[in-house]
Amino acid sequence: MRLRLSALFVVLWLPGSLSWAQEIPQIQLEATAWKIDSFLPQIPTPKPQTVEEPHPRLFWIIPTYTVTNLRSPAPLTPKEKFHLVLADKLDPFNIGQIAVEAGFAQANNDFAGYGQGAAGYAKRFGAGMADETSSGFFATFLFPSLLHEDPRFYRQGPGYSFKHRLAHVVTRPLVIHKDSGGRTFNWSGTLGRIAASGLANTYYPEEERGVGRTFSRAAMGIPYSIINDLVDEFGPDIQKKFFGKKKPPKN
Repeated sequence: MRLRLSALFVVLWLPGSLSWAQEIPQIQLEATAWKIDSFLPQIPTPKPQTVEEPHPRLFWIIPTYTVTNLRSPAPLTPKEKFHLVLADKLDPFNIGQIAVEAGFAQANNDFAGYGQGAAGYAKRFGAGMADETSSGFFATFLFPSLLHEDPRFYRQGPGYSFKHRLAHVVTRPLVIHKDSGGRTFNWSGTLGRIAASGLANTYYPEEERGVGRTFSRAAMGIPYSIINDLVDEFGPDIQKKFFGKKKPPKN
């Protein structure tokens, strides 16, 4: 980030310093143009329209807030990225999934340091919510906003070959879209997983803490993200094949 800011400063400063001598005639021309424009009728400039992309649920239950089907979607502002985190992590389906996973973890006595009973389940559920919230905060809001990366998954759709779509999913942990267009290394996902895993050391049991555990959890997040992206990429095709296309409601 510092290198980008330094380069931006140099690019902006050099042309200004070299063309300073040409500014005076330019100012005179602009003043003349302003006098002419003052007598012309003012035409209102149309405001750009923002089209909100629908996010239908896969199989009518799985949220798809972080998925876009557009080829060139409008870039998200930091505020929109934050709202994306809230919509996704506070969705009833995701909360219910965490509750079920906490039940399985307690049945298998995972994170034994949390104990059993209602208190043990509450700790496991709270840890699951903290994991999801922190990963969304770091990987979907904070780092994408600082690094100007788009945290959404760009679904390719049936217009591409199966191999292309599969390669797109598998390389997603390494490649991400930029807000300005094009692609770059997925710094947001990589740093977000490490940051969220490091934060878990503050509330995980003692035996689950440490540098080794931190990077192990971050690495284990990669196959899980690939599985989620596989569902986002091919889920609509499976839904359409087995359940057909849902007819839109009549007005």
